[in-house]
Amino acid sequence: MSSCWQPKDDFWFNVTFIYHKETITHSSVYLTGDFNGWSCSQHLMVACSEGYTVTLSLCTGFYHYKFFSDDAWFHDDHNPHRGGERGNSVMFVHMDPTVYGLRPQSPPHRDYHRPETPRNHFHTLSPSLTADIAAHGILQRLVFVYLPPSYSSDPTRRYPVVYANDGQNLFSTPEHCGGPCMGGWAMDAHCDHHWTQGTLPEFILVAVPNSDFVCIGNRTKEYCTADFQDTSQDPYICYLVEVVKRDIDATYRTLPDPCHTVAMGSSNGGLCAFVCAVNHSQVFGGAVCMSPSFWHVDRDNHAAYSLVQSRPQPPSRLYIDSGDGLGDNRYDVKMMSDTLTRCGWKHKYLLDECASRMPHGMTHLETAWGARVLDALKYVLDS
Repeated sequence: MSSCWQPKDDFWFNVTFIYHKETITHSSVYLTGDFNGWSCSQHLMVACSEGYTVTLSLCTGFYHYKFFSDDAWFHDDHNPHRGGERGNSVMFVHMDPTVYGLRPQSPPHRDYHRPETPRNHFHTLSPSLTADIAAHGILQRLVFVYLPPSYSSDPTRRYPVVYANDGQNLFSTPEHCGGPCMGGWAMDAHCDHHWTQGTLPEFILVAVPNSDFVCIGNRTKEYCTADFQDTSQDPYICYLVEVVKRDIDATYRTLPDPCHTVAMGSSNGGLCAFVCAVNHSQVFGGAVCMSPSFWHVDRDNHAAYSLVQSRPQPPSRLYIDSGDGLGDNRYDVKMMSDTLTRCGWKHKYLLDECASRMPHGMTHLETAWGARVLDALKYVLDS
C-alpha cells in the first residue's frame, strides 16, 4: 500500500522516538512504522544516554511503529498503546500534548428507539482487520448497523446497503457530532418515518465511524486519498471494501451487487464517497456526496476533472450537493456537476439555499446535511 500521502492543511511536529535500553547491545537499531512503509533501513537511530533515538517530522494523527534490530521487531515498552494484529505500538501526534490515547468505544446513546418492535434493529460489529491494512494505520473500530422494519418479519428478503462515512454522526446522538449545537442526523427516526409511510425504499444502513471516534486520529488522512486517480491500494477504501463490506455481506441478507450498494458521506467523507463510486463502480454503483471537499484534491479540481473524463464506466447513481452559505464549497461542486454533465454522466446536483435558516449563515455542518440526506437517498435508491 502507498505510504506517500502528503497532507496540505495539517500541522506538523517534530516527534522524538526513544528505544529505551539500559545496556546497549545492538549494533544498530531502526525505527519502522506506517509513516515509512515499514522500512527496516530508512530511519537509523543513534545511541543516546537512554538507549537509541531519532526525531521525525509528523503531521497530526495516529501512527503504528516498532523498533527493528538484529532481524527482530520490538514494540515500545514505554508506550501502553497497542494496535493491529501484531501488537504494534500506537503513537498520537496532536497540537495539544495532553491529548493522547485510544478512546473507549461504545455505541452511540440513541434517544430514539423504534416503537412497538423488538430492539434488535441496531447492531454493532467490530470487523477484524487484515494485517496489511492494520499495518498502514487503520485502527479497528465499532461499526453500527441499522436494519429496516421488515428485516425480522420477512426472513427471505434481501436489501440494498448504504455505507456511510462519519458513521457516529448519523443517529439520534446529541453527545456526538461536535457537540449539541451541531447535533446528529437522526437518520434512525427519519428513516423509520419514511419507511412506515412507504416514501423511502428499505435498506441496511452501515455507519462506519471515522478515526477520530477511535482516537485523536486523522480523519483527513483517512478520507482524502493519496492518489485521486488510483485508489486500489488506499488503506481506508481497502478497509471499507475488503473488511467492512465483506463482513456485512457475510452477516446480513444483503444485495451485494453494485446496483444495490451505495457509498455516502459529507465534506471529507463526501469526497471519499465520490472517490469510491468513481474509482470502484464495480463495488459502489451509487454515491451520496454531500458538500464534498473537492479542495483537498487541488484548488482548481483539475485532477478530479481528469479522473471523471478518463472513466469509461461511471457509477449509475451519483448525487452531489452543497449549501449556499459560509464554509461550503458551492463553486467547486457546481464545477464538478458541469464536468459530469459534459462527460455524459447521469447525476443529480442540488444547491441547497439554506443559509438563511442556519446559525450565522453556516451551511457546512451536520444539521444541514441531515435535513437533506433522505431526499438524496431517495434519488440513488429509486434510480
